[in-house]
Amino acid sequence: MEPELRATVSQLGVGEQVKFLGQRWDIADWLDASDIFILSSEAEGMPLAIMEAMAKGLPVIATAVSGIPEELGDTGKLLPDPTIDPAGTVKELVETVEIWAENPESRRLAGQACKARAQELFKEERMLREYEEIIEQAFVSDDESDSFSISPKLQKQVQQVDRLLKYYYLVWKAWEAYARGDMSEMVNNLQSAWACTPYFTTETIFDWVKNFGIFAVEKGINFDANELINSRSWQQVIESIQGFEVLSSVR
Repeated sequence: MEPELRATVSQLGVGEQVKFLGQRWDIADWLDASDIFILSSEAEGMPLAIMEAMAKGLPVIATAVSGIPEELGDTGKLLPDPTIDPAGTVKELVETVEIWAENPESRRLAGQACKARAQELFKEERMLREYEEIIEQAFVSDDESDSFSISPKLQKQVQQVDRLLKYYYLVWKAWEAYARGDMSEMVNNLQSAWACTPYFTTETIFDWVKNFGIFAVEKGINFDANELINSRSWQQVIESIQGFEVLSSVR
């Protein structure tokens, strides 16, 4: 739809107000720079984009389709389903944007409500806890006459998978922090990843560097492994897991 949208923007003479940014990897920065988040989809699943905007404290305007009403709850602004009432969708979208644009306090309050709901419902800890509950329910019958308990071997395998998923999530978060220059957050995430690593110490360190390189390629970002390894923040991590001071240069 991009050509059609560009043509409409040109016809309306709002080229200075509407920007087509293309595919971006710095979404978190754009959310930080935004005042309102709008998602006017005709169909969705359970969009992560809305969760991210809510977590950033943005007031969200979105259409009442699929899982969006469950995400927003009574926060933000739910628009009518555009496949049922397109005129109503446009009308309420325009009205809400005008109200929030003219009243910063209403934006702030809506954004706070969205953030509070995101913190309550969309945190990693809650997701992992509920996945564990579902897995337990799947393997343990409530019928005492036909009871079945998960075997210790299978339980151990489930725990190992859960640990591995958490490990790689933390490595990804560490890379994300490194990519945006937040070395303190990188250190925190790598230290947390170390606490659940499935590998030996040296293997873990090599795995971090390898994955940083993979993530950089995926994002189209230049990555200098020597620069990372020689940074004081990286040395701080290595010292904390190996218990000795790392040389300031790689040979």
